[in-house]
Amino acid sequence: MENAVSNFSAELASLQAMLAWVRSKLETTVFTDQDARYIEIALEEALVNIIRYAYKDQKGVIEITYNYWPSDRLEIILKDSGSPFNPLKIKNRLNRSAPLEKRKVGGLGIPLMQSLMDQIEYLRKGGSNVLTLKKWCPKTSSP
Repeated sequence: MENAVSNFSAELASLQAMLAWVRSKLETTVFTDQDARYIEIALEEALVNIIRYAYKDQKGVIEITYNYWPSDRLEIILKDSGSPFNPLKIKNRLNRSAPLEKRKVGGLGIPLMQSLMDQIEYLRKGGSNVLTLKKWCPKTSSP
């Protein structure tokens, strides 16, 4: 198992550094470039949600834990001490049949995250939001 933990300032200015840190870890995994990009897109959505909703206009820290089991899965755990915010409880009120000019901005991020990752879990633990993004490793064919 490969494990790494890093803390970042919970602000949009730190977003690229957070993504680059995880991207550097993904370079040594069995995931394809496309899988890595999907993971990065889901991660970016989750991080922006934390910055915008858990911390709003407050300063804070996001702890990113990277766990990788080469023959099994990848877990990226995002932990913050902002306001309770469970993105999985947000109801998708997006009316996909409405004309584009009548649709509200937003509402696609969480369904997108869920479609790009294999599993997403949320829990509130000890005053912290803990969001876990999981992606199963691709199966390799036997010789």
